[in-house]
Amino acid sequence: MSAEPRLVADRYRLDERIGSGAMGVVWRAHDQRLDRTVAVKQLLLQSGLSAQESEESRARAMREGRIAARLQHPHAISVFDVALGPDGNEGDPWLVMEYLPSRSLATVLAEQGPLPPREVARIGRQVADALAAAHGAGIVHRDVKPGNVLLGEDGTVKITDFGISRASWDVTVTRTGVLAGTPAYFAPEVARGETPSPAADVFSLGSTLYTAVEGAPPFGLDENTLALLRAVAEGRVRPPGQAGPLSALLMQLLRDQPTGRPTMTEARDALGAIAAGGGGSSATGVLPAAAAQAHARPASHQPRHERCTAPSLGPALVHGSTWTRIPPTQGLVTD
Repeated sequence: MSAEPRLVADRYRLDERIGSGAMGVVWRAHDQRLDRTVAVKQLLLQSGLSAQESEESRARAMREGRIAARLQHPHAISVFDVALGPDGNEGDPWLVMEYLPSRSLATVLAEQGPLPPREVARIGRQVADALAAAHGAGIVHRDVKPGNVLLGEDGTVKITDFGISRASWDVTVTRTGVLAGTPAYFAPEVARGETPSPAADVFSLGSTLYTAVEGAPPFGLDENTLALLRAVAEGRVRPPGQAGPLSALLMQLLRDQPTGRPTMTEARDALGAIAAGGGGSSATGVLPAAAAQAHARPASHQPRHERCTAPSLGPALVHGSTWTRIPPTQGLVTD
């Protein structure tokens, strides 16, 4: 790659590179027009794309930037602008976002290990609040994971990286054969090839909170991507052993069938009750009794007891599964 530009769109001065990964590079930058610090993410286009494919990727980045910018919420990183290339006309897309002095949940877990259940519930409530607002606006995040949960220095929690989000009214789909997201936190239906829905975000939030309290995702971290996808598609979740009052709610969030999971709003309320000191028994009532009975699968068919035959997954290119942390860990760092 050529020398990094120091000024993007004749406005954003790149000050410090704070993260990098398969899908892009994140910078702490200064908006010279509004005199404020921002985070700027360079979305790297895939190599080997034709001119038409590159243009389609740029157009998709612009569209998804506009979708993400629709969400303004105290627990979501705001998207301010999308630019193309250093001069705003060509090259890789750049996503301009709110800058939050923070560490990602992934970084904290790597440094400290699993967190106490009620602290995890406190974090989860704030993330669920933002995702509930996104779902209300017709937006599905599609990549909820510890690396996209930012823990601010003042205790504020924000979800970031709506860069692969999809609005319900946007019929454009990812290119055939390309999966967007991180397999360890996929919902089973996504691993089976279905379109992500709000219920998939609920599952991914459950996987994120499970990881925070148990120390590993519910399906493990197999380096073989296809093997991991197959395990996720089978939907067999190991019951948590350290979640205490979170245990019942986590198993509801991680139900194999999307219709059996709570809504994000219900999850938020249950997490809030647990964070406030409520007993874990209250989490068993997240779904109304009638709905829970209607959506429940027979005991002989519960995911943790069955071994499903997963469909052929075929070759897949998975984006966003690995990110390199660059110290210091402050700032917007995708992991």
